[in-house]
Amino acid sequence: MLRALKVGLVIERANRKNLVVLVAVVIIVFGFMFYINAQAIGNQIVEKKGDYYSAQAILSKFQVKDALETGDGSDLYKNLVKQKSHIALQIAALTMDKQSMYYETSLQLAELRQEAFELEGYENVAELLPSKLQNSMDYLYFKRMIDEGKDTISDLFQYMPFLLFFFVHVGAGWYIFISFHTSSILLDDFEHASIIQGFPVRFDHYILSKCIIAFLSIVTSILLIFICAIPLWIINGLGNPLEPVGIYVGKATLISTSQYIAMSVGYMMVISIFVMLLSIILNVLLKNMYLTLFVHFILFFLPMIFPSLISLIPYNPFNFMNFNDILRGFPLDLAKPVDITMSLGLIMICISIILMLFVIKTFFTTGKICRA
Repeated sequence: MLRALKVGLVIERANRKNLVVLVAVVIIVFGFMFYINAQAIGNQIVEKKGDYYSAQAILSKFQVKDALETGDGSDLYKNLVKQKSHIALQIAALTMDKQSMYYETSLQLAELRQEAFELEGYENVAELLPSKLQNSMDYLYFKRMIDEGKDTISDLFQYMPFLLFFFVHVGAGWYIFISFHTSSILLDDFEHASIIQGFPVRFDHYILSKCIIAFLSIVTSILLIFICAIPLWIINGLGNPLEPVGIYVGKATLISTSQYIAMSVGYMMVISIFVMLLSIILNVLLKNMYLTLFVHFILFFLPMIFPSLISLIPYNPFNFMNFNDILRGFPLDLAKPVDITMSLGLIMICISIILMLFVIKTFFTTGKICRA
């Protein structure tokens, strides 16, 4: 086995594809930095102004009525007017750099929205407001900040907040990235049978060594993400690794920034193993990189294009490939809500990995599939 690993490392060391993958990671990380700067992501004043305009758009759906408690406006209309007022207070607090006031106002806004969910006619304006789950997460977050007496707001150009932003969004593209990276993992072996025949190692050991080397390359790519963000640490500081983040685990809850990042890295590694094994099987069956990628894309994008499939087949492992959506509770907002979590996702993905390992071991030890 060690001999197979040494032979594989010698070959892969000269493979330009690995260098291209690492360069792509660097470009993506710095691309995120430029995107944050260009789009003013994390600028609370800009974001709250967007909320204010949304509140105005919602109120435009109603006839102009008296919003006083004794007025003739509906309870929902009065609630929405109060929400707009609190958003204006948020903007004022941020402008004056009064973070404690901002947190208090934000908590009151979350409470108003919680009340709005139960009022008649809410379904007519629901699409312009945060979901019940998102509002619950907001409530927990602002309550935690008030209870702990926090008076600062995270800067996305600090190390930990940037990594959090990156890993909150990386789920949508990680499967695709690994699909490209592993789409031809065995194709050279099939196209050049003499290469395999010349190796002084067993073929199944060689396949295992290919998997280990590919996984090491993936781990290196993940480490490179942390390394590329170090300049932010040097220039702007570490940031707060204990900053709370809202996630869905059967209910809305808060975890720390460092926990979310560690959880994301764990999911990314498990998903990488899943994709790598699937690529091996597809390479064996299809013997074509483009067909392998095509099948990967179809399986990955089907639940996105047809969300009803998530409700219809909730235990499909491909429902969990975009783990950020699951952690945000996206399936609960479907036309037919389904309560699935990443804990269930990990179980389904691990079961799939075990099944694929069995298939690969069976195929490559019984000779049912030719090597070339």
